[in-house]
Amino acid sequence: MTPAEKIEFFDKFIDIYLKMGFGGASKREIDLFVFHHLTIGSGYKSKSNYELANSLRIPESKIKQLKLHAGLKYIPINSKVILGKLVMRITNTHQFKGLKDGEQIEISLEDPMEKRELENFLKLNDDHAEYTLNGEVLKISPIQLFRLLAENLDNPERQFTKLIQDSAIDQKARQKIISKGLSLKQKFDRLREEHLNIENIKSLIIGGIEIYKLTHGP
Repeated sequence: MTPAEKIEFFDKFIDIYLKMGFGGASKREIDLFVFHHLTIGSGYKSKSNYELANSLRIPESKIKQLKLHAGLKYIPINSKVILGKLVMRITNTHQFKGLKDGEQIEISLEDPMEKRELENFLKLNDDHAEYTLNGEVLKISPIQLFRLLAENLDNPERQFTKLIQDSAIDQKARQKIISKGLSLKQKFDRLREEHLNIENIKSLIIGGIEIYKLTHGP
């Protein structure tokens, strides 16, 4: 922690420690508070779960639990921002840039908040993804990635239609996908039926990223 971060931490810690009367705060409350402020500070912010576990001398499973509970308690939950940033992180990888037809994208999900929001999104859309390596590495198809991005844009139906209209997809296919009267889910179903090549899908994702940046920033 920097000197300024230590001063801010101490001031907030005194407030929470005395809030329920001297000694009234539970060990769990204190642990979550200390963990949260450590991991948003300059000394720990960029550390992986493995590095945090080594620094704090606790198992990685405990790090994940603390991240989840501290996040729910101290960080406002904005699914669109969390999932949008996840998609941006995926599209910045060499794996995405070199993706070929028929390949899936693999992404490490160390942050339990990301994993929680992603799993909820997939469940709400009757979809699923495959996990490997103790549930931390996610395999997701490019079309799933596009859906994840598009449905979390502001005004998703209008943006989805614009992305399809501006794409290099065959005109007849474009008209079929964005036919009037279809729900967004039905439009995605039709998009899947077209079996687009990877370059078309990547172009849709990149276009969606540009729209996302206009609203939320890079």
